[in-house]
Amino acid sequence: MDDAEVTIAIDPVMHQQGKAFFASLKRAAGKHSLKLSVSSSSPGRFICSISRKESEKFDLFLQELMLNHGPYYYLCSLPNRTAVARLAVCPIFQTLLEFGYEFMYPSLIRRHVLEGQGGWVAGEFSDEMARRYETLFWRLKLKIISNYEFVRDLDDLLTEFMLRRLGYTKGQKTLKFNLLVDECGKQNIIWEKEVRKRFNTVHTLRTRGLHRLEREIPDSEISQIALKMYFTFEYVNDYFEAQCEKTVVLSGKRYRRIRYGSEIRHWNPPMPDDFKVKWAEIITRTCHDCGVRRGEMHHEGCDMETCPRCGHQYICCDCEREYEEDDFEVEGPTAQPSLNFSVEDQKTETQSSGL
Repeated sequence: MDDAEVTIAIDPVMHQQGKAFFASLKRAAGKHSLKLSVSSSSPGRFICSISRKESEKFDLFLQELMLNHGPYYYLCSLPNRTAVARLAVCPIFQTLLEFGYEFMYPSLIRRHVLEGQGGWVAGEFSDEMARRYETLFWRLKLKIISNYEFVRDLDDLLTEFMLRRLGYTKGQKTLKFNLLVDECGKQNIIWEKEVRKRFNTVHTLRTRGLHRLEREIPDSEISQIALKMYFTFEYVNDYFEAQCEKTVVLSGKRYRRIRYGSEIRHWNPPMPDDFKVKWAEIITRTCHDCGVRRGEMHHEGCDMETCPRCGHQYICCDCEREYEEDDFEVEGPTAQPSLNFSVEDQKTETQSSGL
């Protein structure tokens, strides 16, 4: 089936207002050549169909609605805007965002729709720094900002990222950008050479525009930088999600997840004694699959993680995992992470770099 369908229910008394809002959404979707098919089976019940082949257009459509405050400005022209927002626009907009993205918070959507509040509303990332990059990435794709403005804002974000991870406090004198990058390398915060080089490239482009007024940056160059930095922040997001999920429920019982480096004590069957020497050398390096350091939680789907219940490889054991909505809570980082970005960089070989 080429189309994905999402059913949206609103208060039946607001059926006509819902139809009017969908008509506005279809006009907005047309700007991105996205076909948004909407039908109604009964009052207050709508079925929205979207082609699975047009997922990127759907992303652009949703992001433009959020970044340009589409629902808010739509409501500004209505006399009973509060009731229409609560009973029709919010439920429709929220359901579309739930359909499109992994993370979405109803309270942020209500403020976004009713008050025109800016900032992140919904997306693929839970980490705060990753969310900020995600917003910047889509602002570039929608041409809300220029190539140089993207570089300028990304340079600011990368600087803050490094200062936070290095433990700088407000008002403390900092090193120059390139020395911050070197220090992050020494402390295994950003140990991959290519990623450190990418940080410095962004800063060089920013300073050229600032001191030499060289602000014309080719789309092809910005395209590569934007995509690779997306993978970088995707890794950051996955890292923090993994560290927050400390336990797992297997076959009705909760177990502590096994950290990288402790697997040998839980393997079934046990490894021979002569392997322990080799294992001690292996765990001095980062995990070969997900890149975490010794003592950290493996990323979801890592082939090195051991099942705490049966001792076999976690991704393919027979233990029945029970998923919970509160498996982990998204919180700010309290420790300095080791971020092995090279794992995600491999994706650039198979994904388009065009913006």
